[in-house]
Amino acid sequence: MVRLSVMAVLLGCVLPLFAAGEFDFLPEIVASVNGEVITRDKVVARLRKNGVRSAAEGERAMLTAAAKSAAETEIYFYLLGRLLAAEGISPSGEAAAKKLRELEQAVPAGVPDGVRGELRKLASSEHFRWNVALQEYLGKVAPEVIAVSPVEIEQRYRINQEQFRLPEQYQLGVIRVKKSRPDAREVAEAARARLLQGEDFDRVASETAPDAEPLPDAELLEILKQGDPALPVNTVSRILENEDAYFLIKIKSKTPGRFIPLEQVAPYLQLQLASEKAGRALELLLREELRKANIQFFIE
Repeated sequence: MVRLSVMAVLLGCVLPLFAAGEFDFLPEIVASVNGEVITRDKVVARLRKNGVRSAAEGERAMLTAAAKSAAETEIYFYLLGRLLAAEGISPSGEAAAKKLRELEQAVPAGVPDGVRGELRKLASSEHFRWNVALQEYLGKVAPEVIAVSPVEIEQRYRINQEQFRLPEQYQLGVIRVKKSRPDAREVAEAARARLLQGEDFDRVASETAPDAEPLPDAELLEILKQGDPALPVNTVSRILENEDAYFLIKIKSKTPGRFIPLEQVAPYLQLQLASEKAGRALELLLREELRKANIQFFIE
């Protein structure tokens, strides 16, 4: 009996990575499904694609279990591919790229760029291509299975609302004087005196430290939080410092934190929920196909 693992299809098996020669004990044909053979080379290729290194290399029982698990994954892909082919559908990089563009366009403005980075990483995987193809298949044969209602979208939004909370946004002016300068403290004090007399911040900054490299806003805000946390907007901070430099910081503008409205998040959540529903439907589809399939294994 083949063990059904939906995670193996959609997310990939986490299996030990072995050298090809370690599987020489396997027969050339490891398994078959409806007469379609699963070869040793295909099994080893699957292990290489989805595996991680393991300290337990060389243990025969573990090698056999890993090979059988990889063969099962090949069987799942074969059965799923046959279902999709009946509707003229096959996984493709083009369809995956299109779905990725939809997802990226649906990500609400202001959400960290890391979200888009994670989407691109996911979209490069074989499993994403299959999930996209499965959604197309279900859209043809059972659209109600992946349909997403406004109520479901709102529930997901309410449960995960903190994920869509934008932090306070700052526009900062910064003067950084490196402590490696012999007169660093005096330079910082002179710059602050000029600013308190009303001179333009950007001009003083360009004259005081014209070659200063920019620091990330998060790092500057941490320095400000520790040294002058109650600094009002459009006011110059006290002289702040870390191990490397003295700082003068001006908050030029400050936008309060807020939640991204539901209507802006809804398109992204709709795509996310449809993908999850396709994943859940996969298990039922494969169970039915496995029940009808003629599957044989040629390893213990």
